[in-house]
Amino acid sequence: MAKSLRNTLFLLPVLAIAYLLLPACDKLKEATTFTIKYDLPDSHFTIDSTSVSPLKSEIALYSQPFSAVNIDSVVGSHTESVDRVSFYKLKFSIVSPPTAKINWLNSARVTATAAGGLPVDIATSPVINAADQSINFILKDVDILSVIKKPFVITLYGDLNGNKPTVPMEGLLESGLEITISPL
Repeated sequence: MAKSLRNTLFLLPVLAIAYLLLPACDKLKEATTFTIKYDLPDSHFTIDSTSVSPLKSEIALYSQPFSAVNIDSVVGSHTESVDRVSFYKLKFSIVSPPTAKINWLNSARVTATAAGGLPVDIATSPVINAADQSINFILKDVDILSVIKKPFVITLYGDLNGNKPTVPMEGLLESGLEITISPL
């Protein structure tokens, strides 16, 4: 009986210390976690009536291959500290002609696909206004660290509304990654 009482009295302060320190460890990890924003190169491309089917359907408007992102070059030698990678910006714009609109789209979405992998939906369009010239995508909260470690492809899909562009348009796709690093 005395031995179990002694063990209980010993265990009680240990549990109290653990109870006090665990939240402190979480707060310390939270305080040392930070993000790095890394912009991918802007992608310029042409959309014209020959590349867009007159049928109402979703088509790939643009696809851009990228080499694997060398995380070492972005975050240094602490790649084991990378918690996650996600997109922080995706924007599609019509650069020219200045009067061109995106009135031929119902919606749009963007995927990222690693070499030999399945596409991962990373963004969808908000409601598209026919008078707009650009789309600031709604980004999905998805970790793509495993995708960008290999060569990958970003693909912009558009759901056509039956109209088609009448003149060639220069499109621009801007994208950027957010890398979350937690050294503890």
